[in-house]
Amino acid sequence: MVADRVAQRVAGRGVSRAAVDAAVGSVFGALESRRAASGGSQASGSGPDTAPTPTLVAAVTARSLPDLASRLRAALAREGVTVGPIGIAAAGLHHVATLEIVGSGRQALEAAARTLGAQLSIVSEAAG
Repeated sequence: MVADRVAQRVAGRGVSRAAVDAAVGSVFGALESRRAASGGSQASGSGPDTAPTPTLVAAVTARSLPDLASRLRAALAREGVTVGPIGIAAAGLHHVATLEIVGSGRQALEAAARTLGAQLSIVSEAAG
């Protein structure tokens, strides 16, 4: 389960399980809404022969960075990576953001996390 993997990654850093569940749930809820609105299609193209776009779901954790989601979105936008909904949660000074991006944006996400002094966990990689 995605929330279990994120909880393991942030264990010992003061991030509650409820905060992790809220962040992960927020992203998956938004993704499900987006899928329902688009008729359930996962393919990025319009034709039946178009291959699905590989995507990854990631969790980014940081200490004392309340604007983590907006900073991630801005850093990725500068690299041309589109980000959908970002689930966020905080427990004290610890912040977690979960997001889904296209697989080709992985290096940009890794660089953004490094620049922000955050830790990155790739939760899943799949063909969208």
